[in-house]
Amino acid sequence: MAKIVFTVFWAGLLIAANRVLVEVTWAQYLATFVLAGMYAYAINKMPGGRGKSVQEGSER
Repeated sequence: MAKIVFTVFWAGLLIAANRVLVEVTWAQYLATFVLAGMYAYAINKMPGGRGKSVQEGSER
């Protein structure tokens, strides 16, 4: 549940950043790239059941 809430929050943050930077296209691309990287790092650090079960199944 925490990952879903975090994802919705992060999507709002990304939309807000793109609206603020609407006049500068390169800044939109840069902000999207940076925020996507931060999101991927943060979501992988969050505890969750699904990611571990897939990895444990492949170790057999």
